[in-house]
Amino acid sequence: MPTENKKLQAFLGYLPAIVTAAVAIVTFALYAAVIPEHKTSAYLAVCFIPLVPFALIFANRRWRLGLPGYLIVLICLHFVLAVDLGTALGMYKRFWWWDLFVHGYFGFTGCGILYYLFVRFAQREPNALHLIAFVLVTLSFAAIWEIYEFVADLFLHSDMQGVESAIAQGISPLTDTVTDMTIAIPGALIFYAVVFCIRAYRRKKQ
Repeated sequence: MPTENKKLQAFLGYLPAIVTAAVAIVTFALYAAVIPEHKTSAYLAVCFIPLVPFALIFANRRWRLGLPGYLIVLICLHFVLAVDLGTALGMYKRFWWWDLFVHGYFGFTGCGILYYLFVRFAQREPNALHLIAFVLVTLSFAAIWEIYEFVADLFLHSDMQGVESAIAQGISPLTDTVTDMTIAIPGALIFYAVVFCIRAYRRKKQ
């Protein structure tokens, strides 16, 4: 029985990653069968991004980072929104606000992870400088993603950064890149607003 319980706990622990991988498989099939325009960058993203949740959950269990399940679910949801629905199934093109929503969501989730890790390991609430630092670190990860898109466009001849579409619309090619990075700030501010409300509620209950 103890062995079976450990197996069940391990399965439940990896369940968000398993679901993300299952969604990726369905997305891959739909992209190959339904979407008329196929891009190598989309295939690569759908295939390799689901590996990230498995690595994250492994690191969380191996080094006892203590990330709660809901944060891991939020991370997996981000991958589904950004890669499966956004990149492969074309939501970025179908809905003008999808790109803004996904990058704002990234700012929300990124600051949430940093906030949680700080409280766990520092054993205290962050001050204003820490909150600013969380935003800057989140923006740095957003910049890394934009660099990935640039490199992918360069070597795979794709247009993940929307340069061609921007030129066609007569706007600056930098618009998409800068917007994607800065929209993470409102997402972070929404997270801080949620934290403030939770703190106020707890103080009121006490």
